[in-house]
Amino acid sequence: MSTKKFVAKKPRNLMTLEEPGKPLLYGADRDLAAEVSGRWNIEALVASLQGKDEKAARAAFEGLGKELMQLTIELADTKYLDRTGEMIERVARQTGISFPHRFQRYVELGIIASRPMDKWNIVKSTTKEMVLQVYGCAVHQAIKDAGLACEGLPCQALCLASFEVARQKTADSLEIQVRKVLTRDGMCEFSFVVRP
Repeated sequence: MSTKKFVAKKPRNLMTLEEPGKPLLYGADRDLAAEVSGRWNIEALVASLQGKDEKAARAAFEGLGKELMQLTIELADTKYLDRTGEMIERVARQTGISFPHRFQRYVELGIIASRPMDKWNIVKSTTKEMVLQVYGCAVHQAIKDAGLACEGLPCQALCLASFEVARQKTADSLEIQVRKVLTRDGMCEFSFVVRP
């Protein structure tokens, strides 16, 4: 048995991920979620839809989806910019590769900030495609609890509108599809495929 000690060599040319005296957080700031979710009330929105048809409900959810994502992006890129956001932007500038990282960051922060108790997962994330599955949705549950018709899933307009705002922000050329729906498949599944 050898008694020689292994001494690891210090790697060269690696980027330093610390700045003296400055905390560098990689996780989303909890205050981002508190600020975004504090500005909207899903129960109030659903109550305002009583007696309205599905078209009106879709329009209301679409408007809300746009507002929520615009607010999330604004706060995530300014007041609550974290180290992850900084690094994603830096890598995108250096490599010219935006998707999926920039888009995925906004989608994830949008869900976390507006519906922190939802159950969801990114099941695929490549430079060609991203797939998001949502298993438990507070918006869909609020619609059901209020006794509103949700067979056509007017709440999907909220998700699709928010995804479109994120897509516009990143300028990624994407085809956005709904592959599965909660009422039929037990989950909503959204795919984001890079257009050639």
